[in-house]
Amino acid sequence: RPSGLLERPALPPALAVPAVTYKLFLAGRSGVGKSALVAWLAGSAVPLAHHETLGIEASTLFWPAQPRGSARPVLFQLQLWD
Repeated sequence: RPSGLLERPALPPALAVPAVTYKLFLAGRSGVGKSALVAWLAGSAVPLAHHETLGIEASTLFWPAQPRGSARPVLFQLQLWD
């Protein structure tokens, strides 16, 4: 199960990794699972009952990854707008 980090990890300067920020806007019909996807990516409990999101809810996740062919990891900061 994927799980992003809800806070930027504090790393010593010797282990600092570059951060890349992406803003992702999730759009779609009501009830298709946009908010459930955000909860799942964050490692939170996915709501069992549907409730409509009023306005826009923004969530920030930090996702560490090591791109193929790279010796150094990257920290993706994902701003999810639902």
